[in-house]
Amino acid sequence: MEKSELVVELGVEEIPASMIQGAAHQFADILIRALGEQRLSSGERTVWHTPRRIIVGIQDVPARQEDLIETVTGPPKSIAYDASGAPAKPAIAFAQKNGVPISKIKIIQTAKGEYLSILRTQLGNRTHKILERLIPESIGKIQFSKTMHWSSDHFRFIRPLRWIVALFEGKVVRFQLADISSSCFTAGHRFLGKSRIRVSSLSSLKEQLRENSVLVDEKDRLGLIQSGIIREAAAAGGLPLDDPALLQTVVNLNEVPSVVRGSFEKRFLNLPQEILITVMREHQKYFSVLDDSGRLLPAFLAIVNLYADPKGIIRTGHERVLRARLADAAFFWDTDRKSKLGNREESLKSVLFQEKLGSYYDKTQRVLAMMPQAVQSLGFEYLLRDLEIAGHLFKCDLITEMVKEFTDLQGIVGGLYVRAEGMDENVWRAIYEQYCPKSANSASPSTKTGALLALLDRLDTVCGCFSIGLIPSGSGDPFAVRRQGNGILKIIFDHRLSGSLHQMIQWSLASYGKTSEQTAAALTEFFEARMRFLFEEMGFAYDCVNAVLAAGFDDPLDTLDRLRALQELREEEDFLSLASNFKRVVNITSQSGIAAGTPDEALLKEPAELELWRCYLQVQPAVEFARRGHDYRTALLSLASMRGVVDEFFKQVMVMAEDPAIRTNRISLLDCVSRLFKSVADISRMVIEKNA
Repeated sequence: MEKSELVVELGVEEIPASMIQGAAHQFADILIRALGEQRLSSGERTVWHTPRRIIVGIQDVPARQEDLIETVTGPPKSIAYDASGAPAKPAIAFAQKNGVPISKIKIIQTAKGEYLSILRTQLGNRTHKILERLIPESIGKIQFSKTMHWSSDHFRFIRPLRWIVALFEGKVVRFQLADISSSCFTAGHRFLGKSRIRVSSLSSLKEQLRENSVLVDEKDRLGLIQSGIIREAAAAGGLPLDDPALLQTVVNLNEVPSVVRGSFEKRFLNLPQEILITVMREHQKYFSVLDDSGRLLPAFLAIVNLYADPKGIIRTGHERVLRARLADAAFFWDTDRKSKLGNREESLKSVLFQEKLGSYYDKTQRVLAMMPQAVQSLGFEYLLRDLEIAGHLFKCDLITEMVKEFTDLQGIVGGLYVRAEGMDENVWRAIYEQYCPKSANSASPSTKTGALLALLDRLDTVCGCFSIGLIPSGSGDPFAVRRQGNGILKIIFDHRLSGSLHQMIQWSLASYGKTSEQTAAALTEFFEARMRFLFEEMGFAYDCVNAVLAAGFDDPLDTLDRLRALQELREEEDFLSLASNFKRVVNITSQSGIAAGTPDEALLKEPAELELWRCYLQVQPAVEFARRGHDYRTALLSLASMRGVVDEFFKQVMVMAEDPAIRTNRISLLDCVSRLFKSVADISRMVIEKNA
């Protein structure tokens, strides 16, 4: 069948940089899925995007739908024909309804008996005609967090649509959406390109836009920016600060990027480096420049949506804006430091954390209340003094002028102010790093004091939200509770904090004056889900995760240690064989309905069951000793050593013996074995067939 290329370009007002890439790939997925639903195959896809356009090209789309041949089932044969075999009314009605002669009716055998049927062929439509409906429907299915409408049909999109290119077989696919008629005309760069450009294919679209100052492929823009910032940073005498997130942002902010180097007054270098970098990055999207020793140079790199700035007009404008920003930061730095940070603690009463959870002062008091229990339980009593000092101060920078103006500096500024006051590094760094880790892949606080402070802060947020019903569901998570839960676990893993989740939940709920078992159970389930997510992100096999979580997860660090050992040994031949037989152990003990206990050795008559009991008595203390030392590899190897004995038991012994006493005794024996294994992992949940 003849195939052709489908090209769709959506021209829009500038889409936010954080949304454009996801929207473009989402649109491609929607289009390809819609084609498949219409019995239209598709080949290679191309996805391009700039702030003002989303472009999707799909190769090898058939010119016509495949014909659909379907079997239509009619009435039962028993009522469709009379005693002589002549067609009765049901058969005649079935034939007429489907527009076929009686001779075309066949009898088919179904699960319910013999029925009448016909083969009906539905001819495929021209793809061009289908696309007239399919493309606008697909555009409407692109999901954004916020949308607007501006046209008479009240079509909603992230920003107003300005043009739509839709081509198939080199011809325009005609439709209208949001008062825009589809066409073969695109537009170039807002200032440097033509406003009306005829295109006929994906390749011509790319080349003609390039000629009109638009680089549609993000890789081309990325290359230009990377080479430009390296070149201009070298001209300033340094290297650009590595910032992948900012790099991705500026790629999505420009259609034809170039790098402009500017400078600022050296006096501003007296400000902490973190403040300068944040002001340049967050507010102006500038790259900072560092010297060989990692110190900030009085230079910045701006990415502009033009080829160059030959007269320096753009550079001068950026320098003027940055000078004002840095002057503000310097003023706030001097003003805030006229009063010690701790003097602001009482003022936190006027800063709302959450309507039902109180102010940030209330949050501070709850975190302070948890500290004595936390340090005692986790074995860090010697850190209590520093932790309490940091606990009184860690939210106080929310009152400062610096954070009011530059909100991204919260936490960091508090740490810098406390450091400037001469506080111990253990204290100021805990405040400085309180929002770490910011993601599953970023670093946790570098000190134990910081780790404990960050953990308790997040624990208060998670448990508080659950206590008032703010439980994340689906995509709804306004307080980022999932991310906070991930942060708690990552801190525990990174700092190897061994403790009980149940205890931690109880500390936090008690600080709220609530001890609801239902809330505690919901929180336990939540943390299990967060552990499962993080473990799979870390690359552990899902069946190993299932096996370890099924054996208990109250101590997350212990759970991680067991998982690492299990993943390491999952491919061992003895272990796989043992896991397969352990499924039988679990099935028998769980389905027996017998309340098992300790077996009576006098009732163990068969040599194989005696040998299993003796092997259990030998292995059990070795496993317990290894478990106490968190040496789970040794524990699992000890369990794996039982393979031959377990195999022989199932070959030689009839567990479900006729004598009830012997049957109960044998099930008790297997129950002991089962409980010993489940003290490390429920390996019956492992997918042995897949691994074998």
